[in-house]
Amino acid sequence: MKILAIDTSGLQAGAAIIAASNSSYIVAGEIFLNARTGEKSWTHSEILMPGIEQLFTLTRLDIREIDYVVYTSGPGSFTGLRIGAASALGIAHALNKPAIAVPTLDMLAYNILSPDCTIVPMMDARRGQVYTAVYLADKNAKITRETEFLALPVEEILSCLNHNTRVFFLGDGADVNASVILEKFPTAIFAPANNNRQRAASAAVWALEKILAGHTFPTQIELEYVRAPQAVREKNKC
Repeated sequence: MKILAIDTSGLQAGAAIIAASNSSYIVAGEIFLNARTGEKSWTHSEILMPGIEQLFTLTRLDIREIDYVVYTSGPGSFTGLRIGAASALGIAHALNKPAIAVPTLDMLAYNILSPDCTIVPMMDARRGQVYTAVYLADKNAKITRETEFLALPVEEILSCLNHNTRVFFLGDGADVNASVILEKFPTAIFAPANNNRQRAASAAVWALEKILAGHTFPTQIELEYVRAPQAVREKNKC
């Protein structure tokens, strides 16, 4: 089984291919580019498809070998989510293969592989809020989401956490609010740079677990905005 995963939920764009046999897998290839680090800012629409093409060229895989196409469904950049979903669904349609939506916060949580801990991914939602959820990893590092997807001030989610466990924080929302987190949680563990942002390979692993468990996926497009776009929020103030 081979899975192509696409992520455009944040400033970075990424794609990955994993090759799986039963419950074991390898990452055959992955691309990751932060669109704001060079002299020129790139858009996801400029980066994504050329990157996917290079990914298949460098791994020497044929796109027709892909069994599932995965995309991140949010929360995240509204425009980015739509670009990623449209690209994934177009590829899936051309290949006549299923497309699977992976919640962005679930994907972030899958960057952490550690037993007996709490995982709190945070994405900067601006206006003093973060997109977040709380996850628990058991003794085998199996991850379970314990809350709904939330958009709220970081202090509110911190007040709900257990101080008697190791707590991992990751994502750009954790970076922005690091001082607040450390004030409340001096023992907070922050993910290193290589695992601190959305990674397409983590989305593919999430999907693989669900596929092997016999999970049924919706066929319609699924995007998790969590809160309405800014233009809608401004309109509703009137």
